[in-house]
Amino acid sequence: MKTIASVALACVFVLPQLHAQENRLPKEIIVGKERAKTRKEIHLPEIDGYQLLKCDFHMHSVFSDGIVWPTLRIHEAWEDGLDALSITEHIEGQPARQGIEKGNHNFSFEIARREAALRGILLIRGAEITRSMPPGHLNALFLKDINPLDQKDYMKVFEEAHNQGAFIFWNHPGWGVKEIKWHAVHDTLYQKGWLNGIEVYNEFEWYPLALNWVNEKNLTLMANSDVHDVTERLYDFRTMSMRPMTLVLSRERTEEGLREALFARRTIAYFYNTLMGKEEWLEKFFHASIEIRPPHYTTSSHRVLHIRNKSDVPFLLHKADTEAERYPAKIELPAGQSVLVMIPAESGIHSVAYEVENAIVTPERKLRVKLF
Repeated sequence: MKTIASVALACVFVLPQLHAQENRLPKEIIVGKERAKTRKEIHLPEIDGYQLLKCDFHMHSVFSDGIVWPTLRIHEAWEDGLDALSITEHIEGQPARQGIEKGNHNFSFEIARREAALRGILLIRGAEITRSMPPGHLNALFLKDINPLDQKDYMKVFEEAHNQGAFIFWNHPGWGVKEIKWHAVHDTLYQKGWLNGIEVYNEFEWYPLALNWVNEKNLTLMANSDVHDVTERLYDFRTMSMRPMTLVLSRERTEEGLREALFARRTIAYFYNTLMGKEEWLEKFFHASIEIRPPHYTTSSHRVLHIRNKSDVPFLLHKADTEAERYPAKIELPAGQSVLVMIPAESGIHSVAYEVENAIVTPERKLRVKLF
């Protein structure tokens, strides 16, 4: 009995001590920290006083067939260094809208608008007109109200978008078809002024024939991601420096500045370290990015100089001038870095032609520049 009483008495004193020890435990134990939310600053040159705005005008959220909320598209665009975007939900194809009340096609834009303003992103009201080929899928940007575009007759849809002042471009013309073809309906839209551009690059592919149409018909060249997934899941940023984008040469960083530039066809497509566009803009982009310093070391046979690439776009050059002997056959200019180049001391040649391998003017022709 004495032993039992002693144990019971010990428990009386031990239990309060255990309870007191529990109170000294922390409310939570924090291990690790959240990834810092930072913006990638993309350095591009100014050309003729125009700003190069980084834009993605084709993407989706849960309000069509994407898998993310509209505000996440804003967060991704800000972190990826973009200046402007448009969340272009399918008007007709909405497989992800089960359980979500239909009727207001502007809802995705309205959800994302405040977040875009908070992060200084230009959010363009746009939508994807989704029909079988022809005419296929086309995006309309700078809409005032998407709801009137929800009607059966697609020609009336395009007319309504045009009447709202929309910029209309043909999406991924080679996707889902056996033959990429300019149909009669596209010619009708083009003649009416209801087709203003073509998305030559989409997600992971580009269409040489569509680039020829852009050049022949003087349309606006577009490159976009068409992302439905989380951007970091779609693109492997270990193997690419930036997501695909349309570089818009705009007079100002405003929606109206973007609109004016798109209708004026001042764009450059940028994807996987490749530039594509009109020769005039590509040449000016290259020369605005490159600084060739005077030779700092000279001998009787050669001179050594620095070439600095001030932009975040790398360049790969191959000599196209067969008469320029002893000049480098290949010059690589990494983004934001300088390289040493050795050239002949006396050659009688004042400029050497190089082909910029990652600057495409037509499917058959790369940009040519003069150096030295």
